[in-house]
Formats: sequence, structure tokens, C-alpha cells
Amino acid sequence: MKSRSHIIFASVFLIAFATGSMVHAAPVRKKLAIEAGRIITIAGKDIKNGVILVEDGAIKAVGADVEIPWDAFVIEAKDQVVMPGFVIAHTSSGLDQANENMPEVPFISTFDSIDPVSTFFEDSLRDGVVAMLILPGNNTLLGGTGNIVKPYGRTVEAMLVKRYKGLKISLQPSRNTSRMGHMQRFRRYMSDLKDYLEEYERRKADAEEEKKPFDEEIDVTKQSMVDLLNKKLTAFIYCDRAADVPKAIEIQKTHGLKTVLVLGTDCYKAARLIAKSKLPVVLDPQLIVWETNEQTNEEEMKVIPAIFHKAGVKFAFQTDTSQYGRRYLWYQAATAVKHGMKRDEALKSITLYPAQFIGVDNRLGSIEAGKEATMLFLTGDPLDAGSWVDRTMIAGEIVYERAKDDRLKKLLEPPIEMQEPKDTD
Repeated sequence: MKSRSHIIFASVFLIAFATGSMVHAAPVRKKLAIEAGRIITIAGKDIKNGVILVEDGAIKAVGADVEIPWDAFVIEAKDQVVMPGFVIAHTSSGLDQANENMPEVPFISTFDSIDPVSTFFEDSLRDGVVAMLILPGNNTLLGGTGNIVKPYGRTVEAMLVKRYKGLKISLQPSRNTSRMGHMQRFRRYMSDLKDYLEEYERRKADAEEEKKPFDEEIDVTKQSMVDLLNKKLTAFIYCDRAADVPKAIEIQKTHGLKTVLVLGTDCYKAARLIAKSKLPVVLDPQLIVWETNEQTNEEEMKVIPAIFHKAGVKFAFQTDTSQYGRRYLWYQAATAVKHGMKRDEALKSITLYPAQFIGVDNRLGSIEAGKEATMLFLTGDPLDAGSWVDRTMIAGEIVYERAKDDRLKKLLEPPIEMQEPKDTD
């Protein structure tokens, strides 16, 4: 059997098949019963030889002794592992352009830039991802708002899970701006916003005092920042370096923002400070870095998830399509477990925790009654490189089947042997 590691070549070859058709979804059935050899619930202990009952796209019951209704359609998965689908709490992939050229554009939305035919979404579905928050990139101070989508659907509307979710603030200076100038620009923007709101409230109070109608609306270019201050949006603050972390915490405390930190590789040096702040974080896809010890002049390996786990920081992983291992959430989790992280916590970091960070944990992230029937059917353990995503179910609908994945089949076909030219002389 070919192991999942063969997929290393996918990023190169799948583009060549980008015009092919993806798997058509199976019909949605009102009542389903899934018989699984093993169920990783995330919410509690694993269940061997269990049953998951699904009705109208939602989980009704799960357990080892659940009775299957006579009128339920049964999905046989007795030789497979069933678990919640993977969730990405932060990505800028799948956009036609991740960043704007202007420094402050909180009023724009990735909804207008998501490309449904991007191979990123096809690969994500193939890799077991069922939902992701797509935010603007890190090159813009106030980059705009994000949207949660599933990697399945012909239009952005069809992909949409939740619109207008999260706002990107990047502390990474751009266009030759110093960090000092970058932070000053942010403080000036917030000061101007405060002045605007005070003036707005004054006009509103004057109208009420004079018993006049007041139908003035907040400036549309400022509305998302007002919603951020009112905790209707979560700030996803990108910290490129460890030195940015204290500034991000200062922003969170000063303005009382709901905050998730999105970290660069260097930020492991601020793990204790982050733990003290109790803020959740999204780790950089590069999980291992090497650093020279200034005293011994020796190279030391720093395992970033192990450092944050030891510090007691709740985190989620994210992906990067530029390198093999960084593309897969299962690989990120397996790397963390290899270096000492508890398996249960590593699995939560690709399912439940990212779902919590983006506010969809009432629907996704675990297999339990009341949640959406969105799950993976795996050929083996999720952290085993020899396992495959065999099927993916979203809200009770089978949207991916490996047996019908023509592009994957094409990729894994043995190479055609070149024949030596015949001598015609």
C-alpha cells in the first residue's frame, strides 16, 4: 500500500489537473447510522466498534451500544477510524490576492476575494479540512475582515459557513516602515477613531435632547473597527517577532479586544508572557527551528509546540502549502506528539481548539450529540503517515470519496516506462 507520504508530489502535479472535475457529493439522507471500528470523539474517550446516529445533518447519538433505527441508511466503516474534520483557524490561502497596497483597510472583506476554483480548496478537502477562517495577509496593518468557509462548493455563497468573522491586525512593518512608525500609525488610527465616535455620540445625544430624529449611521469604512471594539469581531493579531508580542498584549488590554495571536516562528521566546496573558494562539507552520547557543556556540533544536504546551498555552496549528510537512494538519499534530505533546491535546489543536478560536465549536470540532455531522473516515490512525482520508462528510453529506478522486489516482499511477527506440536499420 502506498503511504500518505507519497502525496509530497501533489502540490506540483495537481495543478496540471486543475481543470478536471471534483467528486460529486452523495445524496443527503434524512437518517444515517455510521458503524465505525473506532470513533475519536475529541469530546471524550475513543469508542471502539461504535455507532453514530445522524438525522438531518446533525449528530443525534454516539456510543458503543447505540441502537440503529430500522429506517436508517447504514454506512459501513467497521474497518475505519471516524473523527471530526480538521479546522484551520487562520489562513490567507484561496484568495486571488492576500493583501492590499493601502496600510489601513479594515472595511474590506475576503468574501470578495475568495476563489472557489483554487486548488487550495480541493487539496484541503482531500487532506481532511472541513472548515477554515480566511483572513487577509500579514502585509497590511489593518487588513480587513475574514470569512469561514468549507472547502466545497461552486460559489463563495455555497462554501460559506459564517460571514464577517475576525479582523486582521498585523504588527509586521511593511514598505520600509520601522516598527516604531508602524505602531504609531496604529495608535493614530485608534485615536482618530475615538475622536470620531465621541463626536458621533455627541451628535446623537444632542438630537435626543432636542427630540429630533437621528438616522445617521456609522461611517462604513469604520464600522468593522467599531464592531471590533464592541467585541462583535475577534482581533487576529499577527506577531512576526517575539518583540511584537508585548505590543499585541498592550493592544488587547488597552482596547479590551477579543484576541487570538497569530505567531511567527521567533515568538516562542515569548511563550511565558503569552501564557500569562491567557490568550489563544495560532502557531506558525514551521514547528522546529534551530538556534545557536551564544555561550556554547552549539546548535540547539527548538520544538515550538512543545515549548507552548509546556507553558500552558492553548494553540491551534495552521498550514503552509510551500513545503510537504507544513501542508498537513495531521503532520503538524504528529510532529508535536513526537516531541512530547500529549496526543489528545495535539488532536484538539487541529479540531476543537481552532473551532473554538473562530467561534464554530457549537457545530464543529468534536463528535457529540447536537453537533453537525461533519467528520472524516480514515483508513487508519490520523497521526499515521500510512493513513488516508477515505471519505469526508459535511453536515451529513458525503462530499469527498477517495475511490472517486481521479486526480489522486492519476498522481499515484506508476510512471510510464520509456521504451528504447527500435533500430530500423
